[in-house]
Amino acid sequence: MMIKKWSNFWIMVLTLTLLAVGWQMVPVHAATTIPGKGTPSANATNILGIYLNTGFSLQPEDQYVVINRSTTLTTATGHSVLDAANLFANDHFQWYQSTNQGVTWAKVDPGNNANLTVTPNQVGTTYYQQSFQYYALTSIGAKTYYSRVAAINAVAEPIPATRLDVTADSNYLYNNQSTEMSTTVNATPTPVNATGKVTWSIDNTDLATIDSTTGIVTANNQGKSGTVTVTGTITNDDGSTRSGTTTIKIGGGLDDQTIDEGKTATFSVQGHFDDDPSKVVWHKVTASGKDTVVATGTAKSYTTPVTTADDDQAKFYAILTIDSTTLTTNKATLNVNINRTPNVSFTSRIEDLTDNTGNTDTTLNNVVYGDSSKITGTVTDNNAHSAMVDADFLIKMPEYVHNTTIKIDGVQHSYGTQNVDNGVYMVISGLSFATIKTHTFEVDFDSLMTTNETFVTQAEIQGNDSNNNDLGTFSGGNLTMVFSDGKLQATSANQVDFGSLTYDDVNHQVMGNVTDGGDLLSFTDRRRERSATTVTLSQETPFSNGSHDLAATLSFDDNGNLIPLSTTSQTVASYAAGEMVKSIGSSNGQSLALKLANAGITPGDYTTTLAWTITEAPQ
Repeated sequence: MMIKKWSNFWIMVLTLTLLAVGWQMVPVHAATTIPGKGTPSANATNILGIYLNTGFSLQPEDQYVVINRSTTLTTATGHSVLDAANLFANDHFQWYQSTNQGVTWAKVDPGNNANLTVTPNQVGTTYYQQSFQYYALTSIGAKTYYSRVAAINAVAEPIPATRLDVTADSNYLYNNQSTEMSTTVNATPTPVNATGKVTWSIDNTDLATIDSTTGIVTANNQGKSGTVTVTGTITNDDGSTRSGTTTIKIGGGLDDQTIDEGKTATFSVQGHFDDDPSKVVWHKVTASGKDTVVATGTAKSYTTPVTTADDDQAKFYAILTIDSTTLTTNKATLNVNINRTPNVSFTSRIEDLTDNTGNTDTTLNNVVYGDSSKITGTVTDNNAHSAMVDADFLIKMPEYVHNTTIKIDGVQHSYGTQNVDNGVYMVISGLSFATIKTHTFEVDFDSLMTTNETFVTQAEIQGNDSNNNDLGTFSGGNLTMVFSDGKLQATSANQVDFGSLTYDDVNHQVMGNVTDGGDLLSFTDRRRERSATTVTLSQETPFSNGSHDLAATLSFDDNGNLIPLSTTSQTVASYAAGEMVKSIGSSNGQSLALKLANAGITPGDYTTTLAWTITEAPQ
């Protein structure tokens, strides 16, 4: 029996890194959650400027600072409607600090203000947490609220920022509510441990103002609309600066819409809400002033029916109910243009009449020599007022097909041809969309292709008006034909990385990660007649950094079944006759595992080489 064998065809490189400081191996530690003096409370939830619960509206942030220089931790609080009703109550703050990663906490003295300025005098990290109670005369029975734990990281030398990225918690603020709405902007320097100070500015104070220290942006509530640019600037210790910007839109919730007649318009309520609305009522006000409810539900967007000229200058607005609070948007105008531009849509399907196994309506995955195929579909001009009364039907076909026929509305037509790169355009002229708005098409053809190649086509319409003016070309969705030789192909063998290992990993199985996130070995199996197939794997060389070999065992992990690898090929997958060969890797629960032996390790970057062998046996 003839055996077909691919030996050492696909090679992959596996890498790992051993880190050393002095003579000791040092593992990399993930960020640790520091326990606070108290459990951080939920943030104050703000709906349209009204707080639904009491809590922190601005949390203290982690900071980096040079020793013997001051920095300030900033907080703000929000109070529920019930708490705010107590006009005699005040916030009573207390800051706490920990120098041992939250094991113990001590009061900061003085530390009873909303903000806390600290001046670290030695390198290291000190953790801070603020609490507050809200009461008038006595704290008895008053609830204690705790902020997040913030880290002040003191460094010996200044670390300048080379870049500053700016984002906003919300990029839309309302200008038509009784309470001024606000959001917070945030700055992220590069590197993140930069020690400079960030200040804030805004380009249009008529629309919104900003607190230069906290970055809280507050919109006007006088109906002034537009977009503001917020700039964050970090000043490094040497006086140099880096800036970043973000934009925030100020408006009444809805934007005017301009659309063509015969289409729909969508009005969407903009802005961020901590809770979804429990009720949304949409209104339409005609140009003559008639106000009608057009939709009721919870949707924050409304799409009109297909528009007519009578809808021009109509106005739309929404009334939202959010946690018993009501928000009414501005009235947005609908501008309707009478549209005579063709609005062409297609449906299309492709089918292999010889063998359609594994195909979809838009893709033939395995077209071989001699296959007969068919493309069918419809083309529709959805605009009743369209100027397109004459059109050409076009479709590009590969040069390596024959016996091609084209039918329009069930009738076979003669077609013209035009040679183009990698194909031939076939053209049928004289299609009218004046009264018949939808036409069907069918293209039949046979394949002469014997090699692997992908061809993408689409049905097209080139339209003209009654004066033979060109109205443009309109295309349907892509239809893909994958011509193949009907063979099994290994498409890629990917590299695997085991990361940075230490002595803590000795005698433990460490799972490797495919560097591009894919499988270890990827296959494309286009065989019509699938013979039995075996895949084997061998480790051609030990892990080496060029001068030392690593005492380690590499194994193939097949869903928990470990197969140690060596220079001798090991079977890692086998497929019976008629069975499709699948990719080997995480998509099928397979990976590589590395186990360090209990032996001396020389730090360095280690690599090894694997060889895959694919063997087919004819049926």
